[in-house]
Formats: sequence, C-alpha cells, structure tokens
Amino acid sequence: MAGIGFQLKRTLEEKTLSAVFKTFGYSAVLSSGPWVISMIIILGIGLTNIYLFHTKGSDTTMLKASVTYVSALALSSIYTGFFQLPFTRFIADRTYEKRYYLVLPNFLGMIIVTIAIGMLIATPLAIFLFDTQSNLFVLLYITLFVVLSCVWIANILAASLKLYKHVIIFYLLGYISIYISSIFLHNYGVIGLMVSFIIGNTILFILLFLGIIFYYPSYNKKNNKFIRFDMFRQNYGKFYWKLGWSGMFYNIAIWIDKVIFWFTPIVGYMVIDKLHASMVYDFPIFLAYLSIIPGMAIFFYRLEANFAQEYSKFYGAINKHGTLRQIKEYKQGMINAVKLSIQEILFVQGMFNILIFLGAEKLFELFLLPKLYLPLFYVDVIGVQLQLGFMSILAYLYYLDRQKEALVYTLLFVVINALLTWVSIQLGPYFYGYGFSVTLLILFVSSSITLNNILQELDYKTFMLQ
Repeated sequence: MAGIGFQLKRTLEEKTLSAVFKTFGYSAVLSSGPWVISMIIILGIGLTNIYLFHTKGSDTTMLKASVTYVSALALSSIYTGFFQLPFTRFIADRTYEKRYYLVLPNFLGMIIVTIAIGMLIATPLAIFLFDTQSNLFVLLYITLFVVLSCVWIANILAASLKLYKHVIIFYLLGYISIYISSIFLHNYGVIGLMVSFIIGNTILFILLFLGIIFYYPSYNKKNNKFIRFDMFRQNYGKFYWKLGWSGMFYNIAIWIDKVIFWFTPIVGYMVIDKLHASMVYDFPIFLAYLSIIPGMAIFFYRLEANFAQEYSKFYGAINKHGTLRQIKEYKQGMINAVKLSIQEILFVQGMFNILIFLGAEKLFELFLLPKLYLPLFYVDVIGVQLQLGFMSILAYLYYLDRQKEALVYTLLFVVINALLTWVSIQLGPYFYGYGFSVTLLILFVSSSITLNNILQELDYKTFMLQ
C-alpha cells in the first residue's frame, strides 16, 4: 500500500492545519475500516433510541440487534481472517511483478470462494444459534454474515486504492445508510435493525466493488479469464498457510476474552437464544476500542508513508547491487522509521488517553452507564493501546516476511489472553480487564525485542542465509 503512503505524505507536505486533519483523517478511516466505524454506528443508533425515541432501559430490542450484529462481525472476521493475509500477500506479489491484470480476476474469485464457504458455515451456525427465531431472522443473519465477510475481503484492496478519497466517501455512505435505515425501520424491532445493517454493509460492499473494478484492469493479452483462483494454485507459489493461521488466530484472540466473559455465569447472561453478552465487560471494552482511532491513524501513516519507503530503498539497493554503505544506511532508515512509529503511537495515544480519563465520567453519563465500570474502562483503555502497539509490531513482521514469528505471537495471543482472562474472573471484579491488558503488555514487550533483533541482523540474514 505504499502508493497510498506517497499520496498521504504529499498531502501532509502542504504544511497547513487542514492538510494535517485531512492526512490523519484519511488514515484513521482507512485503518479503522468496518470494525471501529461499526461500533460508532451502533453507539449512534443506541443514543438515538434513548434520546429521540425515548427507549427505556428495559427495552432489549437494541441490545438483541447489537449482540447479533457483533456476533456476525466477530465470526465473519475470524472466518475471513484465514484468507485476508494470504490474499494480501498474493496481491502484493502480483503487484511487485507488475501483473496488475491478475488482481481483479483473483479478487472476483476470492469473493466467490468467500460467499460459497461463508454460506456453508453460516447456514448451520445460524440454525444452531437461533433455534427459537423465525426463518426470516435466520435468513437475515446468514445474509449479514456473508455480506460482512465480503466487506472484509474488499476492504483489503480498498485500503490500497489511490482513489482513497472516494473510498472514504464509500465508507461514509455505507454506514450513514445503516443509521438512516435504522430510523425508518425503527418500528420493526430487531428485524428492522438487522435489515438496516444489511442495507448499509451491502451498499458499502457494492461501492468498494465498483471502485476496485474501476481501478484494476482485467483485460490483458496474457489473461483471457474474468475470474481466476490463482491464490490456490501451485503455479503462483504455495498457499501461505502460516499467514492464514496467523490472521485467524489474531481475530480469535481479539474476541476470546469477550467470549469468556459472555459465557461465564457470574458476569454473562443470555440475550437472544444462544448468544450471550456481559453488561460488565462489553460496553467498557467497546468504548475503549473507539479511543484508539488517533493511534490507528498515526500507525497507518507511518507504516505506509515512512517505513514502506525505507523498506523499498533497502531491498531495492540489494536487488540493484547497491554499495554496502547504501544498504547499511537504508537499514538504519528502516530502524529509525520503526522507532518513530512506535514512539508517536505511544505518545499520541497516551495523550489522548489522558483526555479520555479526564472525561470518562461525562462519557459514562452520556451512555447511561454505571460509574462502577470506570476502573474496568481505564484498564481496557491501556490494554487497547498496548494492542495497537502489538499490532504495529506484527505489521512490521509481516512486511519483513517473518511469518513464523508472527504465527507464534498470534497463537500466544489466543492462549495467554484466554488463560489470564479466566484467571482475572476467578480473582474477582477488581481484576476484570487485567487479563486482557497484561496479555498485551507481555506480547508487546516480547515482540518488540524480537523485531529489534530481526532488524539488527537484517542485512546479515539477507545475504548469508540465502
């Protein structure tokens, strides 16, 4: 996605306040994608129900719809997590080879695979989860799962389009459609909200789909197929299994602490059939996730505008027989870019967290949340900041093609997060949230040491171990 980095860097070089807001605004939306924006929309719909429709706290319609949507969001992200990184790597390889004509046909093939397997997964899953709901509800859930899965795949290419301004508009149109539809379909309860989620995400997917078709050509003398499945064929290299499992483990790890809280009797309860929620844990952690938008914007910009350029210089010098001095200089440039990125993420996000802490009581009053959950919220805010740091380390490992190390850390994320979350629940309410945060502290520190060792030995490993 270095092309986007160049565009964003050019915008920032205008050296005006509006240029700064535009650059990091674009970065925030492109990096956050469906996940964070979906949470904002759900909170927006909830506030509308409270203050516009005067929904009482005992009305569970919004809660049922939100839990259903979040479950589809979680399960679809885990499912497509297996394909996202291998597909990203496949597209990156074809782009490096300048065989752009293979991108669109393989994207169409990937969408077909996503829909086909998604239907096979979602159908029995929906029937199992919603055994007392209507057939219409089950059908809507299957549709929502498949649409969200397609959005996750389209989001991979959308974030790399140089038409990023249009992509921002696509996101806004898609999620505003959810909000507007929810108002018009308010009287239809859970079904109306489900339909709203489907409408908005379908609009988003169609717009992203059209943008990808417009940007990537499909016709070429070397390509006579409109749909291709090259990612799964040996003639384009083996399937990147480590990346696939790594992507799936990371998405499992993100949700596993929530799932444990949902299904632990003392802190979780049933919302709709087999779907559970945890009033104690859910709202603080989801609000905490919204707080990392500034850090996400900084991370995305520094990764694509700084590190990507230094990375290209380093391997460009190797491929084009650069001098030893150039290679060492570019390697140091990569190290400096990583240091700057981590420092800025921790500093900017840390400063924003202080503001969040100062305004937390007012925020909880706005969402009608008990202030009893404030200590958990503070712990979660620190935890998601550490997760942002850990995610940035993983991104650099992927860039450097250290698939084994990334796989080990994502697997550890699953195991340690599950274990410490369970321990924190056993220790009592005072320790809620510490399992998640301590897990990310351990992983962030250890992965930082690993990345530093890899970067220090990069030139040696590049030449001596080939």
